[in-house]
Amino acid sequence: MTLGSKLWANSKRLVTLTFIATICFAITGCGGCGGNSPADKLARFQLNRGGGDEEEEEKKPAPKPKPKAEEKPAPKAEKKPDSKPAEKPKAKPQQTAATPAKAAPAEETKPATAEAPAAELPTAEPPANQIPGARDRFAILEGFRLQPIQGDRSETKARSKAILSLLGQAVAQQIADSNVIPASGPVDSQGRQLLSWRVHLLPYLGYTDLYNKFKLDEPWDSPHNIKLTREKPYAFATPGLSDDRTNFVLVTGPTCAAKDRRPTPVASLTSRSLHNAIVVLEVADPANRVVWTKPQDLSLDPSEPAQGLNGWPEKSFLCVTGDGVVHDVPVISNDHLNRLFVVSNPITMDELAANAPATAPRGSTQETSLTKTELPMQAMGRGDFDPSKLPLPMTIDLDSATVELRRLFQNEVREANTDAKKAAIAEKLIQHADYLKDDPTKECAALQIAYRFGVLAKKPVIVKDAFDKLQSKYQVDTFSSDMFTIKFGADNIQHIPAHRLPEFRELAKTILDRAVEQDNFAAIEELIRIGTYYAASQNDQETMAKLSKMKEKLSAARRDYEAIQAKFLSLEVPSLDEQGNLMVGKYWCIHRNNWEKGFTFLMRGNDDRFEYLAETELTEPVDPRVQFKIAEGWWDIGISSGPGAERNQFLERAAQWYKRADGNMDDSIEKVTSQQRLQEFTRLTGIKTIPPL
Repeated sequence: MTLGSKLWANSKRLVTLTFIATICFAITGCGGCGGNSPADKLARFQLNRGGGDEEEEEKKPAPKPKPKAEEKPAPKAEKKPDSKPAEKPKAKPQQTAATPAKAAPAEETKPATAEAPAAELPTAEPPANQIPGARDRFAILEGFRLQPIQGDRSETKARSKAILSLLGQAVAQQIADSNVIPASGPVDSQGRQLLSWRVHLLPYLGYTDLYNKFKLDEPWDSPHNIKLTREKPYAFATPGLSDDRTNFVLVTGPTCAAKDRRPTPVASLTSRSLHNAIVVLEVADPANRVVWTKPQDLSLDPSEPAQGLNGWPEKSFLCVTGDGVVHDVPVISNDHLNRLFVVSNPITMDELAANAPATAPRGSTQETSLTKTELPMQAMGRGDFDPSKLPLPMTIDLDSATVELRRLFQNEVREANTDAKKAAIAEKLIQHADYLKDDPTKECAALQIAYRFGVLAKKPVIVKDAFDKLQSKYQVDTFSSDMFTIKFGADNIQHIPAHRLPEFRELAKTILDRAVEQDNFAAIEELIRIGTYYAASQNDQETMAKLSKMKEKLSAARRDYEAIQAKFLSLEVPSLDEQGNLMVGKYWCIHRNNWEKGFTFLMRGNDDRFEYLAETELTEPVDPRVQFKIAEGWWDIGISSGPGAERNQFLERAAQWYKRADGNMDDSIEKVTSQQRLQEFTRLTGIKTIPPL
């Protein structure tokens, strides 16, 4: 017996070492495995998802003791679902809770020896069928567990990024299945937060057995569930640490993509979309690490948005957007972070992750040659481009096209020692691009080079012409590039012919409208300055007066916008904060002149006057007496407001309704009052022409 025991122990060690070596080899990959995935390799060794026995691998060394070792746990696994009535509700969401134990007829399928491994993996097969990709994620994560990482942040960050990539895939798949972004701790029918979103994500990571152990109708720290905190999956592991806490958390807040208690419908993200909405991030501060099963995450404070994120030596943090993509975002300023986390802001990850502001496109000040084809602009973010246009060609293809263009224009480039000669090269390239329409890569390369030579020659017209051709055919970031074009034009206005100046003024107006829609106050301020400069060059007093008034309104709009941001309110979806809804509703009405949008917030505010007027206006009344009553309501609100944009906007709204009521009423005291109010409106505001509703 003693000799047999020693042989058994030695055999077990040999098989276990072989198993570990093979797993490591599968994870690192060799490129010549016949197309087998890490999951397939792990399946051959009968890896149990519950993180337990590896003894199924040892059939050859000890055929007789093996059945005895496995026959004992098997009945226990089958008794659990029968002894716990709470297991049934868990089976519905993932449809795998009861199947692992009950669907284990491995004994019946033993005659088919070739399929025995698959038949003996009841815990692996259901997730592969029910949740595609879960098995592969599990295999890779458990392979990471066998390759622990130690050292400085440069080493642990690479592992964190790899884990977050798998975590992001699972989160994106869960969002796609449910069409909502998970809450930090979803509530039950009684409003209780029981378990973290991390627990509910386990089936998407391949840890179905572990998920089935939880009692979903009990809190995370119940006598049963608290024991499971020790079985933390590697998906929530912190490289270099081994405890029951994790650095991977949701970032939550009233206007974050994720909320504390209720899931966020994907449709409510509006302009941000999943591509630009941060869901999961890695905290740096140890104080913000949380027990992985606890419904606790990072609650964002708009007055201190960097809380929990500062501490990494590289001064940046890793995060995952709703589409599952991992980003490395620098911590620059509080304003930078607030714009990043507020989902109502139509800001792309590319813009916020860049250190350079949008008004200073990258590459605009660099020296140019025919061998450098990078545009002083950025490609459009996903979801923001026109699908009918072509994407920008790959850099390697552009460089290849540039080689051919260099052969054609090499003599001109050698002699391009003046602005005039550089401008001549740019114009030739623009003309040459017309002959390359059947070759989009060469056409794009020619226009890019022309754009850059236009910058070097200080010719705004050439820059605009080259970019107009580019954006008519290719997907490029028109906002930042057009901003550069008009700013470049203002700095070199002496080189713009008089007959082309209106084009630049119109372009400035178009970009200004976009900046207003996006609440981009820095761009608005810059555009007002540029627009005033263009108007002054043509002695356009009317435009200069309009821009001057807009500048006065800008400070009030910016103040109100910052107050909304400080309360972390959404500009798209009303919240439970009635005072906040009133603030946002007035912002839409006063500063954005979008009354219908504002009404959706005013009806959920805490002021009965605004609620009544919003509800009444939305009925589109035709009775002149009701129209007159609406006008009186807005007039009273305007008169009671202090001088400024708010007062004038409410008075103008009243005047619009007075004008409509006056045209529909017969002679009456209301008609006389309406006419008097219209005269008083002109006296108070100086506005003679009242725009229609």
